[in-house]
Amino acid sequence: MDIETARTTLLLEYSCEEYDHFGKPAYRLGPKKHGGKPGRTFVTLWIEEGFAVLMLNLDQQTVLVEEHSGKFEPHPSKWGQKGATVMHLDKVDKALFAKAVSLAYEQAKS
Repeated sequence: MDIETARTTLLLEYSCEEYDHFGKPAYRLGPKKHGGKPGRTFVTLWIEEGFAVLMLNLDQQTVLVEEHSGKFEPHPSKWGQKGATVMHLDKVDKALFAKAVSLAYEQAKS
């Protein structure tokens, strides 16, 4: 999976909006009602680094890290201790990308 394919997939397959999050493209749910505040962010693309950061819960993070060694890891910050998970795009295929992003998307909706 490359950055451009990841971006295209996010925009075409998920009901979300792209916005700038500290210089990185991020994806969040749209407002629940017209004119309302934007929904929660569920993924950020780190273009230069070649990975995506997924906003998961700790249980989801643990499963991905254990089942897909080397493809996912907790983000090396306090956010990582809360479920923020690095997905190494060069190590995942489209199916695994979709599975992981769907988890983050559903988590953002809850």
